[in-house]
Amino acid sequence: MQDKLEDFIKENKEQFDTEVPRAEVWNKIQKGLDKNDKATGTSTLWFWKVAVAVLLIAVAYLGSEKYFGADVNKESTAMEEFKELEIFYTQMISDKKTKLSEEVEAGEYFSFLEADIQSLDQNYEELKTTFENGQETPQLKSALVHLLKQKLYLIEKQLEILEETKSKTSEGVSSL
Repeated sequence: MQDKLEDFIKENKEQFDTEVPRAEVWNKIQKGLDKNDKATGTSTLWFWKVAVAVLLIAVAYLGSEKYFGADVNKESTAMEEFKELEIFYTQMISDKKTKLSEEVEAGEYFSFLEADIQSLDQNYEELKTTFENGQETPQLKSALVHLLKQKLYLIEKQLEILEETKSKTSEGVSSL
């Protein structure tokens, strides 16, 4: 339908261009347009300035919170979690070592177990230094906990071996 209208206007264009409004009508229209442009432009410009200012403040706040506030909380939380785990495993290791030293006579303590524990301790201290110097990654924390678990596992296995040896010795003595 619009195509027919366009065709009609193109065909009869000369008939539409015959009338010209008076000069004072054009002056009134021009004055009205000038007023609307100035009023609309000023209010729109003011609105955009405020919107940009609010946006910049919001971005600055969120950016600073993300990079400064959240990282400090994560680091302190990661360090606190690690300290709690370290205390827990260190206490368990200490208890098991005490029990092991009570079970084993002074001359019978196995040197290979002590060498393995010293190796684990050395690796643990190196990783712990890295962890405490700002590289508080979950992988590093996991590796530190794993070393503590390995140390605990070695001591527990040694205690199991001693218990088995004691039970075999007591069975041999009781059968005599």
